[in-house]
Amino acid sequence: GTAGTFTVTATGTPAPTLSESGALPSGVTFTPATGALAGTPTVGGTFPITFTAHNGIGTDATQNFTLTVNSAPAITSAASTTFTQGSAGTFTVTATGTPAPTLSESGALPAGVTFTPATGVLAGTPTVGGTFPITFTAHNGIGTDATQNFTLTVGVAGFHVVTTSLPAGTRGVAYSFQLQASGGVTPYKWKKLAKLPKGLKLSSTGVLSGIPSAKKLTAGTYPIKVQVTDSTKKPNPKKTATATLNLVIS
Repeated sequence: GTAGTFTVTATGTPAPTLSESGALPSGVTFTPATGALAGTPTVGGTFPITFTAHNGIGTDATQNFTLTVNSAPAITSAASTTFTQGSAGTFTVTATGTPAPTLSESGALPAGVTFTPATGVLAGTPTVGGTFPITFTAHNGIGTDATQNFTLTVGVAGFHVVTTSLPAGTRGVAYSFQLQASGGVTPYKWKKLAKLPKGLKLSSTGVLSGIPSAKKLTAGTYPIKVQVTDSTKKPNPKKTATATLNLVIS
């Protein structure tokens, strides 16, 4: 994208003529009469070419020449990928630019997953599910760094509790929230695995509801331990999943 020029010079008597062989980048030409390599390249990269000087005396002179066209970095890989909780996953971030850009990552990755800048590999066995927004940056000192907003989704395999958080509640104020599960055979049957905060109950359909007691509860965080069972028919065993969800009561 920027005009450049370079003059090839040669000695010899009589004065030699010059020629060039090899693929030049689009936008650049060589003029044998002046020895000028010039133009505005439209692509970046490294271009090996050969110059030859000839005047009929002895052996022609040849020179292996490298034309490097610097270009700003660009990230060329997809902006999202999906891993599965408990299973190894891998994704390679790719970028173009001359010189070759270095890669970096910012943002919280799920436990068990790491990014290796030298190879651009995002890999590991995630221990938690969810959606993780992160940012990749490519830098090579030419122009502006390239950044990409990337989404890593970690799915949960098999029958599981989908709900990962609960809306906050207030003492003395009616509360209701539907828990969610996925996989297995519906309908699902829910039950508590530990005593609930005073005033709350859990229905078999997964509705956590009631009025948190204004007299018997203090403000704080209460762990809600639940189990859900699917309706798989015999002779296959029913599937179960458990979760501990924190309920903040003010």
